[in-house]
Formats: sequence, C-alpha cells, structure tokens
Amino acid sequence: MARTAVTVSPRSEAGKGISHRLRAEGKIPAVVYGKGQKPVAVVANPKQLVAILNGKLGRNTPIDLTIEGEQGSHLAIIKDYQVHAIKRRLTHVDFWRVEPDQKLVLTVPFKRAGKSVAEKQGGKVRVTRDDINVSCVADKAPAVVEFDMASIALGDANIHVSEVPLPEGVEAVYKHDYSLVQVLMPRASAADEEEAKA
Repeated sequence: MARTAVTVSPRSEAGKGISHRLRAEGKIPAVVYGKGQKPVAVVANPKQLVAILNGKLGRNTPIDLTIEGEQGSHLAIIKDYQVHAIKRRLTHVDFWRVEPDQKLVLTVPFKRAGKSVAEKQGGKVRVTRDDINVSCVADKAPAVVEFDMASIALGDANIHVSEVPLPEGVEAVYKHDYSLVQVLMPRASAADEEEAKA
C-alpha cells in the first residue's frame, strides 16, 4: 500500500495563544507521539490533513511522516484530531508513530454488499453495527469491511463478527462474538397458514 507523505515543522512554543495564532496563519498545531518517545510539538498543513481524513482510509491512512530537522521519515497514523464545534474546521491533530510490524487496533467501517435470497423474498435486514475493530499492521488497514449478503441461505439468519471474512493479515477484535447482521423472513398470516393447510 502506498503511504501518504506528510512533512511537519517542529515548534518550541505552546499554549492557547500560540495555537490561535497558528490557525490564523492557516496552520494546525499538532503533536507527534510514539511508544517510549518524548512527544514532539509540531505544525502541520491543514489542507493536507483534511484530505487524508476525508480519504478512503481516513484516520487509518498510513503516513510517511517527516519532521523537519530530523533524518528520515517515520511510519505514523492520525491517532486523534479535534474539530471546531461551530466552524467545523480542523483545530488539532495527534500523530502516532508506529513500527511497520506493529499490530494496531483500528476501527473500520462495516457495510453489507448485495442481497440475500431472503431479502429478495421480502425478508427484513437489520445491521446492528456501522463499524468493527480489527487488528493489523498499518499498511494492511482495510478501508472498509464488507459482508456479501448473497452468501446467506434462505431463512432467518444472524451473522456474527466471527463469520465475516476479512482480508489477509486482518483479524477482528472482540470480547464477545456479537451480531452484525440479522435477517428475518416475513411471518405468514393466520389466513395464509389456513390456506396452506387446505
């Protein structure tokens, strides 16, 4: 998977006043974190970060992060971000430096694809979760996890997270095997049942 290159500039000043000034200049205050590493306060380009967050992988996008003045780049993802409550503008970002072989727990959108036989015959579908947690390295992060409804046989069904196929190198993370998709066939009325018996 191709990574997105992001270059940030270190900053020595902190505080609300400095953050307001940076935003007024069209910049975003950010912090780079890493396990066993001292946090680094930086300044980032908001347009580039908004493009990443609005992209296919969103905050799970693997980033080649370069801090000006340091040698080389670091693999990172956007760990967290803040948006202005009224203006809906990006106000702060936390980057998380990770190792290429480090397993991460990421939240990924869950969607159903296609139609089951039951749906085509009037069955009702209920999707109980919009996302699931998965474990994988940053470069294996899926944009979405889809379940093929056509794989469900005719009749009522209750698909659990353990039954959803995942890409190679990706595992679902859960304490209890919860339901993701429920399919209910329409119930026959009393008149229909009597007619069937006749």
